[in-house]
Order: sequence, then structure tokens, then C-alpha cells
Amino acid sequence: MTTKFERLNKIREPDLETPLAASILSSVLVAVFGIVIGVISQTIGYFTENSTVWWQDIVKDLEFNLVFHKFPIWFMLGLTVAVCSQRPLKAAINELVFFIGVIVGFNIVPIIFKDAPKPENLMTWVLIAAVSVPLAMIFWYSKSGSWPSILFDALIIGVLAAYCFDCGLVYFHFTDMIMDLFNAVIIALVAIALATGIIQFVVSLLGGIIIALVLGPVIQMS
Repeated sequence: MTTKFERLNKIREPDLETPLAASILSSVLVAVFGIVIGVISQTIGYFTENSTVWWQDIVKDLEFNLVFHKFPIWFMLGLTVAVCSQRPLKAAINELVFFIGVIVGFNIVPIIFKDAPKPENLMTWVLIAAVSVPLAMIFWYSKSGSWPSILFDALIIGVLAAYCFDCGLVYFHFTDMIMDLFNAVIIALVAIALATGIIQFVVSLLGGIIIALVLGPVIQMS
């Protein structure tokens, strides 16, 4: 009799041969990566508000200060951490340590720059970390060459694209050229992270576009 785990393993086979030391090291590196991302996001915000920085206006004009305030980039980073893990449970662990690292990074900046504001909404990030753990185990199965995985990839890309763009079956409105370009890059990176080959990349991306055009009006109204 086939168990649920055996059926899931047919979608994507977990790597059970990675040495414990290598597994621990990878989680440590993920935590360090989270800290770096947290520091970068808070530092960009700090220097954007610091009128003594000569490139402040450039950052604002290119909207770099808004990049880490948007959902798509955090979704892309979290998804990449999950799908690049060796197995579902490791994906959950890596996701948790990544967002813990991010929160730690947020709190490092006020230590470095004494006049930097303390990070806000930390409880929201704690909640995001908690929700991301079970989702990481689910998203882990999206990176394989099987058709269920490809369909799942298309759904992920489609929902994300529908969230990012004001689009529908018969229309596509450009609301902010810079942010629209940024979102397009993020969606492409998500498709790359999910794909195991060029065929899966193309099929899931095209399928995602179709799903986005169908779901766009519904998601934009919600």
C-alpha cells in the first residue's frame, strides 16, 4: 500500500544522503544570508531618509527605498530558500532561520547607526516567519520536472503576477513603469528558482501568464 509520503516523493525525491555537518552548515549560511538581507533593507531605508547623502534623490527616483517594502521580493527570497533545500523538513528549518536572520538584521542597523529608527512591525515579521515554515514544506515540491510540479509552478507564478500587475484577459495597465519592471524581474527569478530545465521554465511561465490574466481582476479587487 502506497503511503502519502511515497506519493509525494514521486513528485520530488528528497535528498537523504547529505551529511549532517553539511546540512547544518547550509542552515547557518541561510541565517547569515537573512541577516545580510535584513541589514541591506534597513540600511537603504536609513540612507534614503538621510538628507546628507548625495545619492538620496537618485535612490528615491529609482524607488530603491520601496523595494524591500514590497511583498514580491520577500516571496521570491523565501521561495528560493525553500526550493533549494534538500528535503521538505530542511526547507521548513531553512525558512525559519532565514526570517530569524532577517529580523536580527533589522535590529543590527540601529546599533550601527545610532540615529537610525528602530524597526517597526517586528511582530508582523514573526508571524510571517511562522506562516512561512509550513508553506516552505509545500513549496519544496514545486521544484521538479513532474507535471504536478509544473502545474503548481504555473499557479504560483500566476497568482504572484496577478498580485503584481493590473491585468485581465483583455487589458494590461502600466501603473508604475519602474515597479512594473521590478515585478517582472522578480517573477522571472521565481520562474528560474522553480524550474529544473528550460522546458519547465517556459511552460510554467506561459501557464502563469494565462492564470494571471484570468485571476487578475479577482485579485486586484480583493
